[in-house]
Amino acid sequence: MDIGDALKTRRSVRRYQQKPVPREILCEVVDMCRFAPSAANRQEWEIVLVDDPQNIRKVYETLAWLPAVGPPPADSRPTAYAVIISDEKSDGVSDCASVTTYMLLAAHSRGLGSCWFGSISRTELANLLGIPDKYSVEFVVALGYPDEKVKAVNNDGDREVTVKEEYTQVPKRTSKDILHLNFFGKRG
Repeated sequence: MDIGDALKTRRSVRRYQQKPVPREILCEVVDMCRFAPSAANRQEWEIVLVDDPQNIRKVYETLAWLPAVGPPPADSRPTAYAVIISDEKSDGVSDCASVTTYMLLAAHSRGLGSCWFGSISRTELANLLGIPDKYSVEFVVALGYPDEKVKAVNNDGDREVTVKEEYTQVPKRTSKDILHLNFFGKRG
């Protein structure tokens, strides 16, 4: 898959087939993440991969789902999660965001759907997974085989995600709306 195509076609997936992802594939995705950029190459992040069905159900309960779409029903939930953590002594949020981006693209390259979560019951999740106090839960990525089509469209000032019968529509701002040339306010 061409990187440009991957960047344009990767979307957040919120409905998943109930087919478990082989651990080998999940570990390949994690392995690709280790190449993510890191400030001063500190790499002060780690990943807790959750693929045990009992833990998957518990992790699900710690996440806040997009209200416009709602949480997936029991027969469409993710079949794995990756919990990205950082050493609390570090300022690891930006590094963890970089790792999370790599994870989303790595998952997409392996035919998996993914969804990035920042709205998490962090203390509950850390306790559930036995994460020591010296670490901070930064993000969670839901993973699994997609069971929905998600389509990006140019927005007309509306950024609301809409579930349609045939796909979920995700409005994106156009380049014209986000690009400034050399000075703020100077457009092409």
